Amino acid sequence: MIDIHAHILPGVDDGAKNWEQTLQMARLAVEDGITLMVATPHLYKGRSIDITQLNTRETILQHVAQLKDKLYEEKIPLEILPGCDFPLSFESLKFLDDGQVLTINDANRYLLLELPDTALPPATEEICFYLQSKGITPIITHPERHMIIQEMPYKLKRLIDLGCLVQMTGNSLTGWFGRRVKKISRQFVKLGYIHLLATDTHDPKRRPPVLSEAVTELSRLVGEKRAQAMVNDIPQKIIDGEPCF
Repeated sequence: MIDIHAHILPGVDDGAKNWEQTLQMARLAVEDGITLMVATPHLYKGRSIDITQLNTRETILQHVAQLKDKLYEEKIPLEILPGCDFPLSFESLKFLDDGQVLTINDANRYLLLELPDTALPPATEEICFYLQSKGITPIITHPERHMIIQEMPYKLKRLIDLGCLVQMTGNSLTGWFGRRVKKISRQFVKLGYIHLLATDTHDPKRRPPVLSEAVTELSRLVGEKRAQAMVNDIPQKIIDGEPCF
C-alpha cells in the first residue's frame, strides 16, 4: 500500500517528535503492509501561519534524505518521498509561487490541501482554481473530520466538481475518531466522494500509520477492487504526476 499523507519527519511539526518515534512509525507502517510513504509535514511548524516557522522545500528534502539513510541503516523496507501538507490561505500561495513549497514527490502536479479546522473560507474555490491554473490538482485532506463539511456535504461535492481530489483518513472509517466521524466517512464513501485513503499519521500510538483495517472496511462498502485502487493505483498515479481518472 501507498500512504501519501504522513507526518513522519521528526521535529518539524506536530508529528514525530524525534528519530526514535520516526523509525517506530516506519516499522509499524511496514508491518501493516505500507511499502511507500510520502512525508508531508505542515508548511508551518506550528498550526498558525508564521513565516518564521516555514518548512521550506529545502528543509523537507534534507529531512527526507536523512530518513532514507536511517531506514537503510536499520534495514526497514519503506520507501520515502517528499511532500507537504499545505494550508488553504492566500498568505501561503506566495511561498508556492516562490518555489518554496513541495508538491507530492516534487512533481508540481498534486498538492495536499488542508482546510482550516473550523471554517470554510469564501476564497476556498478561488484558491483551488488558482492551484489548477498552475497545473496543480488540490487533494482535499480528511474532510470527514471537518465540522462544516460534516453538516453540509454538498460543499465537498462542489470542490470535487471543480476538479479536486479527496483523501480520507483511514482510521476515520474504523471509528478511531468516534462514531460520528465513522458514520460520515461511510456516507462519503458510498456517495463516491472519496478518491483515496491515507494514514495522516502523527505518532506511533495516538495516530499510528495503519491502513489495512480501513481497507477491509472499505472493501465491504465499495468492493475490494475499488478499495485497493484507493491505496495503490490512485496514489501511484499521483506520485507519478499522472491523471488519476
